[in-house]
Amino acid sequence: MAEQDWIRRYFAPLAAAPGAARLTDDTAQLSPATGPVVITTDAMVEGVHFLGSDPIDSIARKLVRVNVSDILASGAEPAEALLTLGWPSGGSEGELAGFAAALGEELGLWGASLIGGDTVTSPGGLFVSLTLTGRCLGAAPIRRGGASAGDDLWVTGEIGGPRRGFLARAAGEASPWIASLRIPVLPPVSAAGLLVRHASAAMDVSDGLLGDAGTLAGASGAGAEIALESVPFAGGASCLAERVDLATWGDDYQLLFASRSENAAGLLADARELGIRISRIGRIRAEPGLAATFENHPVNLPETVAYQHGWYRNVCHSPIK
Repeated sequence: MAEQDWIRRYFAPLAAAPGAARLTDDTAQLSPATGPVVITTDAMVEGVHFLGSDPIDSIARKLVRVNVSDILASGAEPAEALLTLGWPSGGSEGELAGFAAALGEELGLWGASLIGGDTVTSPGGLFVSLTLTGRCLGAAPIRRGGASAGDDLWVTGEIGGPRRGFLARAAGEASPWIASLRIPVLPPVSAAGLLVRHASAAMDVSDGLLGDAGTLAGASGAGAEIALESVPFAGGASCLAERVDLATWGDDYQLLFASRSENAAGLLADARELGIRISRIGRIRAEPGLAATFENHPVNLPETVAYQHGWYRNVCHSPIK
């Protein structure tokens, strides 16, 4: 099938926004906005971010969600998307149809719409990239650099589910965590408003909770201290080594944010009302660098605390006393 036929049959029906011109033009017109607009882009490559054997719908959904998490962390709601699709020359039309259908459903779930992009034939594996805009709910986007010493550090949801899914898949075991590896679990869109009302700084957790905490603190000209016993690990954690492993692997796409300590009660009440799970996991400190504790004892962290693609590490399965 020719590329123009791909667009006309599978992607033009998704482009309902007036500025998309039904994908018949080389440009798209962005919808007018009454406030600031943020924009992000993420690419995924077969064999790096997903396997060729993964269900095609999960690839489309993950592509959307890894972008949505950045938008939510900015205190914005998803708006309009541009897709770049490198489709394998041997890929079937049925799989292409499945990808397009899942992409449309997932964008709609987050209140976004497709307005354009580009399609090419890939001589190798599948590669995809999405550019997503977001409408800021506040006067400006939330940045990583707004935290101050004394702020609490919070995270939404759970950490480590994708790591557990990766380990299970590598071992050839059936596990419900594999689903969270393929399709990230995100907080709802209302989390953007929660951050606007309470966060001094925020980012998504894509490269490991510990590494990203250090990144957020560093952007704020400060340091971070994480209490590992306070981190909500998916499935729990039986030993310190396991906690460190789960907190450094990545692909969680939850929201990490700082908030003034005096706002804690209001933040918790607001989160409960919205049905958003949040956990206080540490604090911003004046001393630069990243530190971690476990039950009030300092933890010697590994040299690398951020996710590296293809780096497989073992996990301790017995408690450390």
